[in-house]
Amino acid sequence: MSQIRIAFIGCGGMSSQLQRCIPMIPEFNFIATCDLVEERAQSNARNFGALRHYTNYDEMLRNEDLNAVAVVGRPEDKLHRDIGIECLERGYHIYIEKPPATTIEGAKLLVDTSVRTGKTGMVGTMWRHAPAHKMAKNLIEKDDFGRVCQYHTRYVAPSPRIHSHSSDQPFAWPFMLDQAIHPTDCMRFFMGPVNDVFAFDGTDTNTGTVSISVNLRYTNGAVGTMTLGIGAILEAMVYIKGLNNQAIQVFDTRKLRRYRVPTWSGQGGGYADTPTEEWDLNTAFHSIGRPGYVEEMQHWAKSLQQGNQPEASLEDAYHNMKVLKAISDSISTKTMISLC
Repeated sequence: MSQIRIAFIGCGGMSSQLQRCIPMIPEFNFIATCDLVEERAQSNARNFGALRHYTNYDEMLRNEDLNAVAVVGRPEDKLHRDIGIECLERGYHIYIEKPPATTIEGAKLLVDTSVRTGKTGMVGTMWRHAPAHKMAKNLIEKDDFGRVCQYHTRYVAPSPRIHSHSSDQPFAWPFMLDQAIHPTDCMRFFMGPVNDVFAFDGTDTNTGTVSISVNLRYTNGAVGTMTLGIGAILEAMVYIKGLNNQAIQVFDTRKLRRYRVPTWSGQGGGYADTPTEEWDLNTAFHSIGRPGYVEEMQHWAKSLQQGNQPEASLEDAYHNMKVLKAISDSISTKTMISLC
């Protein structure tokens, strides 16, 4: 397809961030916005270049000739999962914001519908699209880095806090779905499938503060950890080590540091400071938000034009959900959870 005719269902804060990217992507022809609040739909259409606006998505889908639909709103099954499935069944490729569903079963239902209809689906876990993470992936795949043997990520965010644990939900599930899904997807982007998970928590139910430490073993033989929780500010760090004693570190999805092999002095355990190289890859555009938003929309456009399943696919999101559930189950049962 020469130009991709798209529409957005949902015009809240997150959707508006993504719609702001669309005029920068010439492959897209922005046809329509839709929101229950007409003022939002109308304002976004005017501000970001959509031709028309609607308050009823069924009316929009019946009236417009579309190739793909983005469904972006609150993490509710009636939105991402249900409308996402309906769009697939009506013949549209989809983009949906994370989480794809509130349960593993719902995420798998989206995958199965995509396979059955032959339509593609992408989920909004934008970390893997941030230029610093993509550059890090290229560097660790070079021969001189050696096979990746160790991974660590630290991620804290201001919300959502938990004040009670519902017995019918996995441990800290709102935090997992809203926040921990980002570092989990990024981890799988770098490391591939997860085999085993063992997790501890130090969560304080009085304040609702989540603190989680996760130990992981990957199919490729590497080991890793994730430190997850609620903090005063958003903080994200990724560290990857190779067998040749090189390492890559990314801070806040923007700054990349490469550590080279240290120079040994030849006397005892002494060595010179590890040579490092640094790059600042903050590609966030004015008022767009964080690195990765424009890039994930660019990737979606390219995947649609080429007829490929995108990265951060529905399948990826399903496996992310399985890892999150394994973390929750390990905390609840105090046992190691195997995913293989």
